[in-house]
Amino acid sequence: MKFNDDIKKALQSLKNSPLKTTKQRVDIIKILFSEGNNHFTAENVHNKIEKLGLNISLATVYNCLNQLTENGIVKSVKTSCNKIYFDTNTTSHHHFFCKNSSTLIDIESKNIKVSKLPKIPNGKKLDSIEIVVNLTD
Repeated sequence: MKFNDDIKKALQSLKNSPLKTTKQRVDIIKILFSEGNNHFTAENVHNKIEKLGLNISLATVYNCLNQLTENGIVKSVKTSCNKIYFDTNTTSHHHFFCKNSSTLIDIESKNIKVSKLPKIPNGKKLDSIEIVVNLTD
C-alpha cells in the first residue's frame, strides 16, 4: 500500500500519542487513510484486512479503532441504526446518513445553522455539536 500525506499525518499523530506504534495499528491506519477522508465500520476495516491477507482479529480491529478515537486520530459517529462508523476527518463537520445504503456523507459545518439550543445544565459547558441527518430512499 502506497503512503500518502494523510497516512503520514495519521502515523505522526500515532507517534505523538501515548499508544505504541504496533504493526497492527500501522496497518489499520494505512487502510483507513489510503483514500483520504472516509468512513468505516470495524467490519469494513476487517474485510479489507482479510482481502490484503493480513492477520488481525476483529476484536483487535475494534480495540485499535476505539484507541485511535480516544487519541483523536479518528472520530466515531453513531448512527440512528446504532452502527458506529469511524471517520478519518476529525475536523468539525456533520453527516447525512442513508439508512438504505448504510452510507455516511460529510456535511461542512458552514452548511448547517443551529438557531436554538436548550439551556445547558449548571456546571456544564458546550463542547461540540454533531448532527446526523437521516435519509431514506
